[in-house]
Amino acid sequence: MKDGNEMQESIAAKLAQAEQLQKQYNESTKASWFWALLFGPIYFAVHGFWGRAVIVLVLNFAIIGFIVAPFMAYPAWRARAEKKAQNAIQTAALMRG
Repeated sequence: MKDGNEMQESIAAKLAQAEQLQKQYNESTKASWFWALLFGPIYFAVHGFWGRAVIVLVLNFAIIGFIVAPFMAYPAWRARAEKKAQNAIQTAALMRG
């Protein structure tokens, strides 16, 4: 059984690995906000962010969607990268045994 210190080191190592993988999996560009502003819900739908596409489409009817869309782009890409990193870590752990 691992003691508390070894457990903390293991958790810290996994978090560092997840952060490194997240940077690798991040598919966002520096212009993501611009494309989200320009194309709104179409941008999110094309990239598979269906929830955000629906939200922006609904908000566009109140003119707020055009303002909100650019701020929703980067968090969407970051969340997708985090999910991919976690999946990669879990897959590697399962393959090790």
